[in-house]
Amino acid sequence: MSMHKKVVKLAAPSVVNMLLLTVISYTDTFVISRFGADAVSGSSIVMAVWGLLYAITALFSSGEQVLLTRFVGAKSYKKASIVISTLVISAIVVSVVLAVVFYYLPTMILTLLDTSKSVIEYAIAYGYILVLDIPFIFTNTVIDTALISYGNTKMPMYLAIVAAVLNVILDFGLGFGYFGLPNMGVVGVALSTVISYVVVALLHLYLFFGNKMPYGANIRFSMSVLKRVLKISIPQVSSRFITVLSNILFGSAIITLGSKVYAGYSLALSAMSIAYMPGFAFASAGSILLGQEIGAKSYANAKKFVEIAFRYAFVVLVGVGAFFWVFAKEVAEVFSSDPEVITVMVLSIRVFALAQIPFAFDIVYTFAINGAGLTKKSFKINILTLWIFRIIPAMVGIYILHSYYVVLGSFLVQVIATGYFMYREFYKYRWVRLKV
Repeated sequence: MSMHKKVVKLAAPSVVNMLLLTVISYTDTFVISRFGADAVSGSSIVMAVWGLLYAITALFSSGEQVLLTRFVGAKSYKKASIVISTLVISAIVVSVVLAVVFYYLPTMILTLLDTSKSVIEYAIAYGYILVLDIPFIFTNTVIDTALISYGNTKMPMYLAIVAAVLNVILDFGLGFGYFGLPNMGVVGVALSTVISYVVVALLHLYLFFGNKMPYGANIRFSMSVLKRVLKISIPQVSSRFITVLSNILFGSAIITLGSKVYAGYSLALSAMSIAYMPGFAFASAGSILLGQEIGAKSYANAKKFVEIAFRYAFVVLVGVGAFFWVFAKEVAEVFSSDPEVITVMVLSIRVFALAQIPFAFDIVYTFAINGAGLTKKSFKINILTLWIFRIIPAMVGIYILHSYYVVLGSFLVQVIATGYFMYREFYKYRWVRLKV
């Protein structure tokens, strides 16, 4: 099989997988938007806080992928099996603790935000239900990463189909009271997400413990394996954690410009999430193949796979960005009927669409650097570019200039800077000498 075919074979199901996950996000956003701007703002605040949780999942997934892809490349499946079982056990323990923390976290953060009582009520109602999801999110992350690391991107796609169909049906059922189900509003949307994740988590556990994967199932915990995973993961988790906290700060600043500006901004992010999916899929494919080739000590092929992944990602992201630029107004009108919100959405979508060009460099080379285990270097680049080029200029724009244009401009500049530095770092070839 040619190198191009290998990249496409890995990326294509991942694109479908991510599109299906976007369908879930779109449906959640669509249903919640029908309850007004306060409902959108409240749920968006929760999801911003929830970004902390997804950042923590990288504590397992990033180090897991680096080790597993190398073990797959070296055909050491027994070692790979120990990695998976160790992380499943660890993830379940950590997620139970986090469920308790995240039960109280939304209320603590909301007390710091200057927003309306209605927004707070929606946020708390939505957030308290989502807490039930935490153990299942972690379980899904560990086993999905195991599937992807040996090149099986089709199974995660099939599981995403199950989650998407179930979530869409329940969103309309529990959100609006369709299909004879109780009308629970925003709470129903949150409950729909929880149910779909529970079902998928049970299917994931069946795949691993039912010996449906090449690794072989066991219930063995290895502290040395956990330490190796954490050594790789901690820098990336720290990067994600700081990024999420920065985005919460960012969002709390934007909301001072008005709930409609914040609603337009957050809806634009949701609408554009589908545009980033192909980039993530090709970046992931490049990262997986890079790791496998490093495990097989074929460094020239590792580099080539990343370059092929970049070419595909660049072409697709530019094409999708062009679509959103042209049809920004039509996309905005799907999510809102408020003229002020639509105006903010159209402006935001077009800036996000323009950012697709540098984003191709950012996402592919960030994934490659992390996939090779250079997570400390990635951490430094991400945090410095985030604060120097985005957060600080945006805060000046919001609190001094009172301009949303500065906010969007700083976002674009940061993506360009991050893409440039990640590209430079990859071609220094430090990853060839790295031992994990």
